[in-house]
Amino acid sequence: PLAGEGLRATDGLSLSTEEPGADDLRRSRLTRLLADREVHSRDSFIAAQLDIVSPAARALLPLVGANLWFTGDPAAPGTPERQRQDALTLLAEWDGAMNEHLPEPLIHVAWMAALQDRLIRDELGPLADDIARLQPTFLDAVFRNRAGAARWCDIVQSAATEDCATIARQALDRAILDLTARYGPDVASWRWGDAHQARHHHPGLGGLPALGWILNITQSLSGGEFTVARSSLYGAGDLPFQADTGAGFRAVIDLADPDSSVFITSTGQSGHPLSRHYDDLAGLWRRGEYVGMSLDPDLARAASAGVTTLTPLP
Repeated sequence: PLAGEGLRATDGLSLSTEEPGADDLRRSRLTRLLADREVHSRDSFIAAQLDIVSPAARALLPLVGANLWFTGDPAAPGTPERQRQDALTLLAEWDGAMNEHLPEPLIHVAWMAALQDRLIRDELGPLADDIARLQPTFLDAVFRNRAGAARWCDIVQSAATEDCATIARQALDRAILDLTARYGPDVASWRWGDAHQARHHHPGLGGLPALGWILNITQSLSGGEFTVARSSLYGAGDLPFQADTGAGFRAVIDLADPDSSVFITSTGQSGHPLSRHYDDLAGLWRRGEYVGMSLDPDLARAASAGVTTLTPLP
């Protein structure tokens, strides 16, 4: 399984309806990336800006799955037990990269969401609906039994005393059942990008049924709630994995050589739906590519596609 990355958790149990500690996790990941090199370049800063490794996944999966990895005999194909084994096998070899083309990020996010809900719903009831975002430090505290936090694994309404390994397995089964209903039974064919998409909504006409389908720009996306390349999740409703925030503009400025600076926007440079520049940067943005940003006016004009003149009304 993944080598764990520790999460700092208080001895108390902290649950919040706000985004919990995501900035701290991203900051710690970025600090680690910056410390990996003595000298950085424009390309190394681009790589850091586009980093999609989730420190939350790397910390939680070895902890939550500690008693589940590679257990039992191989189950029959097509059974829920085989799906669970396939999912755990994928996660055991995963490096935590929230790549849109992989199934592991989707399994991880769905599992942790189901686990958190299972831990808190028996105590909080309907109030659990208000805690839609993942709380990594809470899960860390529970599975490390900080200050007796493992008591959250016991379902208070049941006569039996459930342990955390049982709750983790039940939550994984619940997540797989939900993902199967959405994306089919083949675990290996699931893709994070099928569930995690950025939707750029046209502010004026995007809400109209026909025009919205044409004008709104939707594309699959790597990254997640806790990655440096941030793309947070709704966490609830019919589209729980949909991206709701992200970097609409990225830039890396080279102060030693300003003309080698680069930028990208998530759609295009024109807000006019009929312009060829309405969405021509969207694909580059999704793939983590950039375009040059020369500060030399002559170079900028030489490479320009045209000139837009804005003339005020008299």
